[in-house]
Amino acid sequence: MVFIIFIDFDYFYAQVEEIMDPAIKDKPVVVCVYSGRTENSGAVATSNYIARSIGIKSGMPLPQAMKIGKDRAVFIPIRKDFYKEFSDKVMGTISTYSDKMEIASIDEAYLDVTDECDTFQEAISLGQEIKEKIYKDHKMKVSAGVSINKVIAKILGDMAKPDGLKYIGQSEVDEFLNNLEVKKIPGIGSILSVKLKESGIIYIKDILKADPKNMLSILGNSKYNYLMEIAENRYNKPVEERVRKNFGRYMTLPENTRDFSIILPMLQKAVDSAYSKAPGIPGEISAIGIMEDLDIVSRSYTSASINKDRAYEMAKELMEKILATDERKLRRIGIRIGKINTRINTNESLDDFFGV
Repeated sequence: MVFIIFIDFDYFYAQVEEIMDPAIKDKPVVVCVYSGRTENSGAVATSNYIARSIGIKSGMPLPQAMKIGKDRAVFIPIRKDFYKEFSDKVMGTISTYSDKMEIASIDEAYLDVTDECDTFQEAISLGQEIKEKIYKDHKMKVSAGVSINKVIAKILGDMAKPDGLKYIGQSEVDEFLNNLEVKKIPGIGSILSVKLKESGIIYIKDILKADPKNMLSILGNSKYNYLMEIAENRYNKPVEERVRKNFGRYMTLPENTRDFSIILPMLQKAVDSAYSKAPGIPGEISAIGIMEDLDIVSRSYTSASINKDRAYEMAKELMEKILATDERKLRRIGIRIGKINTRINTNESLDDFFGV
């Protein structure tokens, strides 16, 4: 079973502006792209939900938006570099929950948490924990979808807006797909949706009964196959990881605890998992403790090379240091290794490498 979490930052640009200036959070906030032709020429990049409720939406010409907003709305020029910096910080927090992370855009990310969760309920709980952690650290509200593949997780994330979490497990997928409108499928735009509707295709289940030749003429091979995979519950495109310099594993403890007899076996399992992913021998290891209040504490050790036996020892010492200087209980633990020497295979001995 695969567990995917989709994270979507709610009305991202506008929310960042609200976070930076809390005085505007109860007003219609509109982030604008000015064309420079005249003082007010341009378009709306995004708006918060208050602005949307009065009719100001993305893509709207600025003069029209300003007419609707009048003296009520706050109009702010877009600040792409600043939003990218903010996004990077939030993505950094999300990345602590799984090594299998795909950043889909500045405000969207997928996590494959199959290795981190034994059950679907654990994946749901982890999705909620991620939401709480992002708000705690960055004051950013996000929506989340949890399911068995990226497409369903994204649809659920969209449905969960604002600031919600929705989930569909394996046993509910068929019913969910049968009642899913094609226009809600990622990658199927308004033009294709209209063409499909004209051919009697409103729900995803209608694809299964449609004439393939007709569908191919409307969709083309790629999109037709994509929709068929979804309709038949065969879609399994993996989360595409970033090129990584670090490898790790995070594990949820069975209960919040400081009991090392519970912590140590899971810590050793995290070391095994991290080393199994690495293409060589690391020169740095970090032990990470996610505390009961979701705060993150870490300790690191650096050396020329750290084989796995040494990693077991250092992971134990580093986690003991965390507990010695912090009275809180641990909720999750993690191991991260970096500064990988790819000339040394993790299955080879250091003696072989150095020619001893």
